[in-house]
Amino acid sequence: MTKLILARHGNTFRPEDTPVWVGARTDMPLVEKGLTQAHDLAEALKRSRLVIDSILTGPLQRTLATAKIIGNKLGMADKVRIDPRLTEIDYGAWEGKACEQIDALGHTAEREAWEKSSVYPASPGFAPAEPQIIADVQAILNERSSGKGLVVTSNGILRYFARAALNAADFPSFKVATGAVCVMERTPEGWRIGQWNKPPSVLTEG
Repeated sequence: MTKLILARHGNTFRPEDTPVWVGARTDMPLVEKGLTQAHDLAEALKRSRLVIDSILTGPLQRTLATAKIIGNKLGMADKVRIDPRLTEIDYGAWEGKACEQIDALGHTAEREAWEKSSVYPASPGFAPAEPQIIADVQAILNERSSGKGLVVTSNGILRYFARAALNAADFPSFKVATGAVCVMERTPEGWRIGQWNKPPSVLTEG
């Protein structure tokens, strides 16, 4: 069966940090917990005995480091490929701001619609434009016609993989936690979500 395992990078904030919106212009490294999450994902993939034939990752530090840790653990360091289409969304005026600061701009409704329902907002100047993100994600899905691949990217981009699935309506939220995984399967009718926003322990052989 043709599958894509989708993984969100590990954590970039320490417990004492104030989380802010981190997009394409904020290239933060993994913190200690993030490195642990990446190693946990790598261990889960190794235990699952899933035969992964490729690893695609966005170019930012947080995704690339996660992918490299996995690649090394699986003996696939040479199979890690950077794909610019997996770069996190540029959050425009929200980049680098905490939620309270975004709300102070008068963008509360748009922020909540994006976080809860993945509605692309008009005010902050996200980039790329939504049609480009949709086209890029669909192209990645179209390129996978057999085998099992791993995609490492960020929360914003992952939402568009979910939206491309035939059964997207079965999932109330497309948000993915740091270090979590999702599984999509290609059927004759199109792509379907098997697992969404789950701990790596859900990965099993097959």
